[in-house]
Amino acid sequence: MSLEDMKAQIRVMQARIQVLEAKASAPAPMATVAAVPAPAPAAGAAQIKWENSPRFTESSGSTFKIRGRLLLNGVNVNVDRETGATYKSRQFRARQLFLGAEGQVGAWAYRLEGGAANGSGWAWDDAVIEYKLKSGTLLTVGNQKVGGLENLTSIKTITFMERGPFGDLTDIGFVLAAQATHVGPNWSLRAALQGDSINKADMSAGAYSANNAKERSGVMARATWAPTMTPADTVHLGVWTRYRDSGGETAFSYSGAANTAYRAQNSAGGVLLSSGAVGDSDMTVGLEGAWAHKNVSFQAEVADIKVNRIATALSAANGGQDFDIVTGYAMASWFPTGEKRPYSPGGLFSRIKVLHPVDKGGPGAYEIAARYDYADLSDMSANTATALANQSGLATAGTYNGLTLGLNWYPYSYVRFMTNVTQAKINNRRIGVTENDADVTVIQSRMQIEF
Repeated sequence: MSLEDMKAQIRVMQARIQVLEAKASAPAPMATVAAVPAPAPAAGAAQIKWENSPRFTESSGSTFKIRGRLLLNGVNVNVDRETGATYKSRQFRARQLFLGAEGQVGAWAYRLEGGAANGSGWAWDDAVIEYKLKSGTLLTVGNQKVGGLENLTSIKTITFMERGPFGDLTDIGFVLAAQATHVGPNWSLRAALQGDSINKADMSAGAYSANNAKERSGVMARATWAPTMTPADTVHLGVWTRYRDSGGETAFSYSGAANTAYRAQNSAGGVLLSSGAVGDSDMTVGLEGAWAHKNVSFQAEVADIKVNRIATALSAANGGQDFDIVTGYAMASWFPTGEKRPYSPGGLFSRIKVLHPVDKGGPGAYEIAARYDYADLSDMSANTATALANQSGLATAGTYNGLTLGLNWYPYSYVRFMTNVTQAKINNRRIGVTENDADVTVIQSRMQIEF
């Protein structure tokens, strides 16, 4: 190869190198720059899910959420008595002002919520620690409920403002308990050992015997089965039972109000359906039933309470023969806006989902409902230990029949406005010249928000 040929090849190679250097130093195309992924979130960063308040979930699976509710009521009560003065009352009150938290750490979970209710001081409702076994059985210790369809359905989502005389008389609310729960695809089983409320002060002396300071105790179980459970149809069947003993405490009382937690229905601040403190122990059996088809639902419960009455030696005013109390209700609900009551295999109804909320331009959800309540305490009889006039419970141990109409508006799933009208008739026995029959009318409204 001649010298001139070698010089020509070197010039060609230099030109190619210049072209490659120019390409390497040129800015990247816009499409290439836009395709660069954003930096990944830091390891361990918490995820946040909005459930009308934030639920934080850490990378390990641990969760934490603030929860609470505000229920504000206006109540008007009118009582026409057979003998005695007519009683009228109007109150604007906070039914519940509650705040709490819930969370989970591994297989352990907790739920704590309390506040002021009905003008009282701070008290706890939910206060539980839970542990889930590999079998799926949930173990729960703390202040909790065990039985009853309407009782286990939260006050935030029950159809009416209150559970009525059925809830008052069965008295199956929050108590300290150790509970085991197992939920299948369409059935559930619960069983618990129960004590008294977590809000009750420690006993140092008994009610009838100072040296008998044993707190009340009991056992309770519930079983449910849903033979039909589809998106459009639900059939619920349930049964529950409870035995409890008053221990060294004051005997159990059985009383009911006309669909209001504001219980003043006479000038003494009491109600007109009550046995007084008569129960040394009791055994209750309850039956549940519900049917829901799309936006229409029916629900009913009945319970028989076998009261083992205290001895007249302990209280001549309240002692006597054992007796039975029968109570129940039947209700119907209809959503003209198309919503339905969600049902879970655990055997309870939960919060509705508003199909067309106000912030999306919709009307919200409307619910129209009616409920019939019944209670019969008239099986309680007089004793021979003291005069009839001294046996105060006899005068108000009668029968109750009541009808409640309700209208609810849900602008959003976590906000609700309620109006209930209740007309009740109480028939009591005559004691001498005193007849404690009464017609009770309650008109009440509620504004409610939860998170």
